[in-house]
Amino acid sequence: MAARPIISPTPPVRSDAGRSSKGSASQSSSLLSRIISGSTGSIIYALSGTPIEVVKVRQQTAPREDSFSSSLKRQGNPVKKLLRSRGAIVLNNGLMLPIDAFPCLVTPGGGGLSKMDYSIYSRLFESCRTASSIVQEQSSGTFRMLKTIFRNEGVAGLYAGLKPTLAMSIPNTVIYLCSYDEISMRLHAMHSSNSDVDASRAYIPLVAGSTARIISSFATAPLELIRTRQASIIAGSIPQGKATGILEEFRLLVRTGGLMSCYNGLGPLLLRDAPFAAIYFLCLEQFRGSLFDNTSLGRWSGRHYTDQGVQIPAGIDVMHTFAAGASAALVATALTGPFDVVKTVRQVSNGGNANTLSCIRQIFRDEGVKGLWRGNVSRMIKVVPGHAAMITCYEFGKRVFDGVL
Repeated sequence: MAARPIISPTPPVRSDAGRSSKGSASQSSSLLSRIISGSTGSIIYALSGTPIEVVKVRQQTAPREDSFSSSLKRQGNPVKKLLRSRGAIVLNNGLMLPIDAFPCLVTPGGGGLSKMDYSIYSRLFESCRTASSIVQEQSSGTFRMLKTIFRNEGVAGLYAGLKPTLAMSIPNTVIYLCSYDEISMRLHAMHSSNSDVDASRAYIPLVAGSTARIISSFATAPLELIRTRQASIIAGSIPQGKATGILEEFRLLVRTGGLMSCYNGLGPLLLRDAPFAAIYFLCLEQFRGSLFDNTSLGRWSGRHYTDQGVQIPAGIDVMHTFAAGASAALVATALTGPFDVVKTVRQVSNGGNANTLSCIRQIFRDEGVKGLWRGNVSRMIKVVPGHAAMITCYEFGKRVFDGVL
C-alpha cells in the first residue's frame, strides 16, 4: 500500500491509481508559503513545549539520590543529623555528642559555639538537606516538577532558554521541512516511471527525512547547545561556566573552548535527530496512507471522497495529519531516547572528554537501562503533540497561504 505524500498542499483527487501526483503537488506549493507555514508551526511548538523541555533537561542532568548519598559516604561524613532542641549531634555510628564537642568545625580557636556560630553550623546541615530535596524533586514526575519549578522560579523558570529556542526552532523547522519537501520530490520524480510504486518508494521517507534533519541540525547546532544549557539553569542562580543571554553564552563558549565548542554534543544530536526524522517520516507516510485507504472509516476515510472524484475536506485532511503525526512522533521518540539523554548530558557538562559511546556505557553502568531513557516521558509529552501540531500547521498552512500569496 502506497502512503499518500505529506507534501501535497491540496487534497488529492482520484487518478488511475487513486493517489495524487507527488511532483506536481510539491511544485505548486511556493517556497514562501512553506516558510510561513513552517515558521508558524515552529513558534507554536516552541511556546507550548519549552516548559516540558526545561523539565526534561533538569531530569536528565540531575544527580540521582543514591549517588548523592554514596558521595557523602565516600567523603567520610560522620554526622547523621543535628538535634537542635537538645543541642546535640548524632553520628553515623549512633553516638550522640553535644554540639560543643565540635568547635573546630566553625570556631578554630575553640571555646564552644556562639549564637552566630550555631547559625552557621545549622546552615551547613540545611544546605545538605536542601541538596538532597533538590535531587528528589528533579527525579520526580513531569507534572510535579512543573509545579515545583513554577513555585520556586515562577514563569521565568518554566520558560528558561525561550529566546534561543525561538531563534533556533524557526530556521531549524523551515530548513527541515522545506528540505524534506525538495528531497522527497526529487526522489519521487526519479521513480515516476517505475510501475512498482510501493517497493521503489519505500526508502524515500527514510533518506529524505534523515538528510533534511542532518542539514537543519548542523545549521542550528550552536543555538541548540545554548538552549539546552540555559534550560538547565535554575532561575536566580548562574552556575560557573554558564551565562544568561544568547550572545553572552556564545562568547563564553568561544572564550573557554574555541569555536568548535559551539558544536559540543553534535554527535549525539545527529544520532538522535537523523534516526528520529527517518522513523518519523516513514511512520507518518505509512499512517497517513492507512487512514487514506481505510474504507471502514466511512466518510472519515480519504478514499471515500477520491472514489467519488471530489476533494477531501480540509477537516478530514487535518485530522489524518494530526493523528498520523502524533503516532509517528510517539514511535520515533521511544526509539531515540538514549541519544537524547547523552546529548543533554554532554552539552550541559561542556562536552567533557568522553565520546558518545563512552557516555552511554557510563550511564548504563551507573543507572542501568532505565537511565538511558531518563526524562523520556517528559520528552514524549512535549514531542508527540508538538510534532503533530507542527506538521499539521505546515500542511494546512501551505493550503491557506498558496491561495492567498
